Amino acid sequence: MYAKISKKGQVTIPKAIREKLKIENEGGILFVVENNEVKIKSVSGTNTDKLAGSLKKYVKTYTPLEKVRSKIQGNIAKEIAEETKLKNR
Repeated sequence: MYAKISKKGQVTIPKAIREKLKIENEGGILFVVENNEVKIKSVSGTNTDKLAGSLKKYVKTYTPLEKVRSKIQGNIAKEIAEETKLKNR
């Protein structure tokens, strides 16, 4: 089955393949490269979070997802505290 690649490198998975692999809207897909071939495997929505960090061996530095989330939450809290401080002046 043929699918065209967009200028951004995006591909729409044909409906017949999505149905056969049971790819859900909230789920994801996993690309597996074996012997110069790419295989696509469906991943349910509940399992996509389990993939976070699965590519860490391919990057120079790795930051756990929980640490990133914590940092973002801390930054948001600081911004809100600063906004509140400015409003109360």
